[in-house]
Amino acid sequence: MRDLGLTGFEATLSGAPFVEVMAAGVTKATGLARLCEHLEVERADVVAFGDALNDVEMIRWAGHGVAMAGADRLVLDAADEVAASNDQDGVAQVLERMLG
Repeated sequence: MRDLGLTGFEATLSGAPFVEVMAAGVTKATGLARLCEHLEVERADVVAFGDALNDVEMIRWAGHGVAMAGADRLVLDAADEVAASNDQDGVAQVLERMLG
């Protein structure tokens, strides 16, 4: 898309056979940051889960980023920990441990 001379956008993938396009500077991380600001939630108190390229910025932004088993390598590298797969209730396992 950049080869076409288009500017002012962000593009990412979520694993589906689609390209996600949004305004420049808009990511899951910026959306989460705005929500947290509105709710007065500290970044350090945020746990974010993800598995695809569109989750990388959010995983890095969160106080604790969790990649799901089988996630894209960039998500795994960005995360603070790797959870079990969705089929193994990985999100629930992490939340139960953290809230335990």
